[in-house]
Amino acid sequence: MPSVKPWVAITATDDFPVSMKPVRAALRGVAPLKSIPLPFSPIGEAEETRFAKMLQGAAGMLLRPGYITTTLLNKLPDLRIVAVHGAGVDQVNVDACTERGVLVTNAPGANADAVAELTLCLMINLARRVAESAARVQADRVWGEARHTGTELKGKTLGLIGIGQIGGRVTNIAKALGMKVCAHDPGLSADDIRALGAQPMTFDNLLAASDYISLHAPHTPATHHMINRKAFTTMKKGAFLINAARGPLVDEAALARALKSGKLGGAALDVLEGEPPDPGSPIFEAPNIFLTPHIGGSTVECLDTIAGTAGADIARFMQGKRVRHPVNKVRKTR
Repeated sequence: MPSVKPWVAITATDDFPVSMKPVRAALRGVAPLKSIPLPFSPIGEAEETRFAKMLQGAAGMLLRPGYITTTLLNKLPDLRIVAVHGAGVDQVNVDACTERGVLVTNAPGANADAVAELTLCLMINLARRVAESAARVQADRVWGEARHTGTELKGKTLGLIGIGQIGGRVTNIAKALGMKVCAHDPGLSADDIRALGAQPMTFDNLLAASDYISLHAPHTPATHHMINRKAFTTMKKGAFLINAARGPLVDEAALARALKSGKLGGAALDVLEGEPPDPGSPIFEAPNIFLTPHIGGSTVECLDTIAGTAGADIARFMQGKRVRHPVNKVRKTR
């Protein structure tokens, strides 16, 4: 088989675009680019084989939609680096990449401002019931009848589960609004959490003390369904849940029950367990819920920053330089 000049695949679709200007700037003169529209859902063997043929010769991949599985890696002998479009790498089998000498990078903090702003937007919507009032005015062309009496955030307690770059920004904004902020993060010491402006708490104590609970943790086996039936039992009656992190952190069936029973005052989710979600999920029938289609990082500024970060690390790697945001350590070369 004739050799193919190494190139970089950009997995972009209309629903999951990549800002190409910073990518082209980073990789100009380093490697040619080609867009490959991988779907953002698990695919069967036949479809995987079809996409693998399209990816032959790709030495690098800027991964927005798509899943990097063991079987796909086995079909891509030239692949040397996967740069994930974002901080979370749960769509990549990192262990399989490491075994095959494929470096994985991410873009930590690149979406922090955008996701922090959306988190506060979701929280304010829950407090003031903005979406309900606006939808009623638009649909029924009424005024006073569409008015809802909400609550203020000032004086309320916000509990953060995870206080990294996003959680730290949320802390600063929430405190500026007069909220009390507590946090639980197993990866940080109590002194580290205090230095970020929050009061450290155990998981259960945070659930019991918080009027608003916002999730900012990665999805790992340890965090899967961390917000479950037991967690809802521990929460204050009338508390609100916000999740702009990862969908599988929340047991959607348990959340739907907590909303229907009135245990929770409401929930706002930018992420769901499955994306695209299961239309039959009980979450769609739950009351007092506000859903957005994973738009946390969907700002012009954020997309530029993430694409530039990922593209720059691919360029560094292909030029034999040290990357800035490695996720794994590659010992085996391909």
